Amino acid sequence: MREWATPLRLCVSIFPVILSLLLAACTSLVQKSGDVLEGQAFAEKTVAAYRTIDNDPKIELKEIKSKDGEETIEITNSAWPSLALRGTRGAEDNFHLTEARFLSSHVNGWNEFTLDLLGSGFYSSHGILYIEKDLERVQISSGKIRLKGNRITGASALVPLRNRRERILVLTEWMKEWQNKTGNSISFSGQKEFENYWKPRLFPELVLAKKRPTEYSSILNAEKQNTEWRRADGIKWNLNYTEYLLPKELRELRNSGALLRDWEEAQPWIFMEYSWDMIVNSYCEKELRKIK
Repeated sequence: MREWATPLRLCVSIFPVILSLLLAACTSLVQKSGDVLEGQAFAEKTVAAYRTIDNDPKIELKEIKSKDGEETIEITNSAWPSLALRGTRGAEDNFHLTEARFLSSHVNGWNEFTLDLLGSGFYSSHGILYIEKDLERVQISSGKIRLKGNRITGASALVPLRNRRERILVLTEWMKEWQNKTGNSISFSGQKEFENYWKPRLFPELVLAKKRPTEYSSILNAEKQNTEWRRADGIKWNLNYTEYLLPKELRELRNSGALLRDWEEAQPWIFMEYSWDMIVNSYCEKELRKIK
């Protein structure tokens, strides 16, 4: 009895440890950007799937059924992996888009939200995917924020997410107007290209002198004796350049450092809002084939 009692007790004692490790491994399989999906992945089932014949970019449409029998569609695009359009099926091959789900990550966390939509389109298993170009973005209806060790969910996340979106919309509208006014209209192929173009213009204080726009250097040299500065978040902002570059509604955001925080914590989101028309166009007249 004594010969095997000790090994038996040892096995019993380490069993909870092994079990906890197995459970931890299973949990990691259902994580998304560090956040557990809370069972959502198991509440829905894909009943049919379609994919574009041209895989550049690859667009997929899935017919999904939830546990309670609700039927929805989800459309994704490999060029925008953090964005999913969702809606309800209508008569025959028509559908109504009702929401966009978006995840904007950064080095210290992420912004995750559902944006209500108004729009429609159609598709067929051996035909064409088409989304109406007047797809309207309405308002953020739910979301989560993670910033370092802080996690905000539910109603507490709505106000900061909606406020940030309002600032982003003002910024991206100005970006397009500025490009048209200066004749510098550019179609960006990706987020990095977008960043390389706009960061030196919005925040020349943060880049090497050789990357700064000529306008910044000209203002700095011409008004060297009368240049006004403001320090915010450890950065000295050139107020003369702010006034030259931005409209009134964006000036205080730059001078206070709020615009930089939006840029650092929501750059993919800014790029998405800026590129919305291009995104919608990418879903138009795409040939599909059924894969499931």
